[in-house]
Amino acid sequence: HSLSMAGFGRLIANIIIMGGGAVGRAFLDAYKQALQNGTTASSLRRAGGGITAQEARSILNVKPSAAPEEVKEAYQRLHNMNDPSKGGSAYLQAKIQNAHDALAEDVSSGPKAADGGSSAEAKAK
Repeated sequence: HSLSMAGFGRLIANIIIMGGGAVGRAFLDAYKQALQNGTTASSLRRAGGGITAQEARSILNVKPSAAPEEVKEAYQRLHNMNDPSKGGSAYLQAKIQNAHDALAEDVSSGPKAADGGSSAEAKAK
């Protein structure tokens, strides 16, 4: 009877060891996938304060189809409203600036404009 218990103990030990290897491999695969997903997500970010064009549009409250002039007007209005010398928020002003920069970068890196290729960034300045 003790011999069968020893065999059973060895069997359990082997299952635990082999199962641990499988769990370890699954964890390693999941970790690699998470790293790859993190890289993909970070590549979607923009240089303008680390925000996407969608986030920038939300901050400036403009539609995806907004013309560069609309973006510039929204930026100027919100930037002036949050001027710290007038009691506004420097934090919000920085967010607005980052949103403007991200959209200017997004538009300038996109296809050429129909007016001879001038970028929205040049118009916004």
